[in-house]
Amino acid sequence: MGPTPLALLLVLPLVGTLVLTLLPAGFSSARIRSVAALPAALQVLLALICWQHPPADLQLSWLPTLGLSLDLGLDGLSLPLVLLCGLLTSLAILSAPADQNRPRLFFSLMLLTNLGVMGAFLARNALLFLLAFELVLIPLTLLIATWGGERRAGAAIRYLLYSAVSGLCMLAAVLAFAWFNAAGPGFDFADLASAELTPEAQRWILALLLLAFGLKLPVVPLHGWQPFTYGQASTPVVILLAGVVSKLGAYGLLRFGVGFLPEAWTAWSPWIAAAGAISAVYGALNAIAQTDIRRLMAFSSLGHMGLLVLALAAATPLSLQGAIAQMLAHGLIVALLFACVGLIERKTGTTSIPELSGLMNPLRGLPFTMGMLLLALMAAAGIPGLAGFPAELVVFEGSWTAFPVATLISLIASGFTAVYAIRLFNRVGFGRLDNTHADWAHTLWSERAPAMVLTVLVIAAGLWPTALTGWSEAETAGLAVRAQPFLLGASGPTIARSSTTLVAVTLPSAPELLPS
Repeated sequence: MGPTPLALLLVLPLVGTLVLTLLPAGFSSARIRSVAALPAALQVLLALICWQHPPADLQLSWLPTLGLSLDLGLDGLSLPLVLLCGLLTSLAILSAPADQNRPRLFFSLMLLTNLGVMGAFLARNALLFLLAFELVLIPLTLLIATWGGERRAGAAIRYLLYSAVSGLCMLAAVLAFAWFNAAGPGFDFADLASAELTPEAQRWILALLLLAFGLKLPVVPLHGWQPFTYGQASTPVVILLAGVVSKLGAYGLLRFGVGFLPEAWTAWSPWIAAAGAISAVYGALNAIAQTDIRRLMAFSSLGHMGLLVLALAAATPLSLQGAIAQMLAHGLIVALLFACVGLIERKTGTTSIPELSGLMNPLRGLPFTMGMLLLALMAAAGIPGLAGFPAELVVFEGSWTAFPVATLISLIASGFTAVYAIRLFNRVGFGRLDNTHADWAHTLWSERAPAMVLTVLVIAAGLWPTALTGWSEAETAGLAVRAQPFLLGASGPTIARSSTTLVAVTLPSAPELLPS
């Protein structure tokens, strides 16, 4: 297949934004929402076509004097995230209320956010990746500042500042690649993969990348923006932030850190694994202490990002495959969690846990929504048969040989998920309804639809684990092979690698994009 699908993946959100501005004045908010969801839904269809028929790379000269080219491509690392981006964008748009305020601008900014994320996943040029990476900042800041909660201005400023620092670190890292490369300047991924860098230069570049992508994930101690922003942003925006935009950080660490700086990555991996384990524990314990559902979900997401960082630090073939699976599973689960929370907030007017009770009441509560929330909480806790279980299982199994102590700590932290899940559901779902205020209308089927789609996907991914793990076997094995020559030289804190020798992986001579 030619490169046309790659161009269409970027053109669709632009066309969608243009169409929204040209719609007649009489269009209702609900109809505008349906039109806005269509480009993202078509992206899902295109991604599935690319799965079956891998497209050729798209290479166009843009600003050759700066080393910037329109170089796009798909492989097993980016294809599943492209699919996730299109899916969650369409469902996030559909999760907006039918009477969304200023719908044209709101949905246009959502599509522009999709454009930035999609461009970063497709980019095969570091400068193009940086442009897409930075593009996400502008529409998201406006979405938070305009349609957020009472303290939305502070949340938007905090997100803007943290993201600006992330972008500056990324810019410095990209320029350092060209500056210190003895083989000559170049920003294409092929140039970065073959760069000749001194160990000192690698360490400085990796430090910048860890800051840039650690802020985007986020990971402790770079998480200061996340709980506040997740608590103030509207539900569709949080679904994009937690389900899609955070994956830019994980993808960047995988592509740039593990892929282009394997020597520095393995040297620093014990400290990266320690940060992952700390994030897992910190996120879980803070989630237990929260009295607001949104902040609880924010810290829960932070904890699961810690598991992802652990898998990346281990850099074994199985752990990297688990990292891709964790990105997909977390994206689906966190989107379902916030979709359910959004329905609860829309009907009750609050997300304060002390103010909610009895929502499982079949007559005056929200039993259907609470049922989907229960399933999402079970998936987050890693219950077998749901999406979280196979992803976490592969992460722990793949990371154990490299970092047994960090893996054990993260495993215990993962068990805390059940504590705050049971606590939340018990406090909110059961107990007596407040007869003064509990007069809520049941959710409509159209309101439930995005959460229902996510519920089906969370169950399907749990029953068919290869939907999470089967995308990137050849690519992750190749990255692990690049890192293995440096594994025995890694050193670090007590949480360091075990002396277990990793089994070498033999790559096929012409790997397919995805296993059949």
